[in-house]
Amino acid sequence: MTIIYSLLSALYAVFLYFSPAAYASPYETAEYFASYDRDVNSWENVELFESLGTELDLEMDRFVHYASVPSHWTTLTIEDDERFDGVSHFILEAGFDGEVIQTDWNEPIDDVEGKVVVLPMTVKSLELDGRDTSADPYGEVLIDDEANRHLLNLLEAGAEGYIVTPDEQEEAYYGTIYTSPRTRLPGIGVDVETADRLTDGTHVSVEPFVDDEVPYVEFIQPGKTDEEIVILARLDGTGYGDHALWSLGGSSILYALIEQMDGIDTDATIRYVFLNGSGGGYETAMDYLETAKQAETLPSLVLSLDILGTGEDARFVRTKGMTRLPVLEQGSWSSLDVKPLGTSYLDEFHAEGVPVMSLSDSLTAEFDALTEADTIDRLSNEAMEDHVAWLTDWLATQ
Repeated sequence: MTIIYSLLSALYAVFLYFSPAAYASPYETAEYFASYDRDVNSWENVELFESLGTELDLEMDRFVHYASVPSHWTTLTIEDDERFDGVSHFILEAGFDGEVIQTDWNEPIDDVEGKVVVLPMTVKSLELDGRDTSADPYGEVLIDDEANRHLLNLLEAGAEGYIVTPDEQEEAYYGTIYTSPRTRLPGIGVDVETADRLTDGTHVSVEPFVDDEVPYVEFIQPGKTDEEIVILARLDGTGYGDHALWSLGGSSILYALIEQMDGIDTDATIRYVFLNGSGGGYETAMDYLETAKQAETLPSLVLSLDILGTGEDARFVRTKGMTRLPVLEQGSWSSLDVKPLGTSYLDEFHAEGVPVMSLSDSLTAEFDALTEADTIDRLSNEAMEDHVAWLTDWLATQ
């Protein structure tokens, strides 16, 4: 009997760990999301998104959509159209090309405008690549700080992109640099054979390699009128750790929100969308937008749950051009500060004439996103629950 009880207890513990439905708070849901490898190329990503919400007893409909995204692999063409694979630590959203210029990290930056800079793999990135991550279920944010600073300088100097060659002592590696997407300078790593061909003046071009489709999930709460509100949250890749500030906070709040809103009658149709991807959710957001355009069902408003759950500042919104949208004159929205909206997938919705805004609660966390400060410890369950209650009060009146 004791053995059976122990077995049942163990199974219950496993259920608690792997089912967000068993959690009592958005913070615990964030811990659950963080326990998954959400890289768009991983089987765990597919498992997470295709099962997301299936354990909830909801009246609203649930749909799984699929979007094509580039992979970490790229196509590298050198001069005579011979093609080699390159691998990007971040998925490339666009390609780059130019003449090769070989240099090193400690060399002065000179005459790199329009060039593709070839650099060796750094010792720190090699150490990070060989780390043991088994002890940390959430991963950790890893960045080669000196390399990042140099890449930012290359970007400012007009370089088109960079290619990293393997460490001389580790020729089995593809070159890689643990960089931040904030550098915005595209780059890939190559193997030793390809590295030998990258001589000064050689023309190279790099293009993303489109991978299989990846899932993302939508829940629909039908309303009584033609008005539609779309609420988006990113639950994108984990290449740099938790992504607590960009992904876990907003998506965990959205998960709790669908539970709170289920069964509430609204005039507007509310669509809740969990975005997938490794480009800040961009790929799946564009797929969702294209589907809406083709169906001629563009929403009345798109709200993105951006950096939320830190509790560092009062809630504020970002809009394109700091526009005072009609919703910002209503109820609690009228007390929120309005700030300029940076470049994101919301720009694409805005270009189609859809009013867009993002909700945040930190003025400083955006600078920590995808850095060593981007940890799940930054999230506050109290702040997350407050956001859920606040959004529920608003949506219940729509």
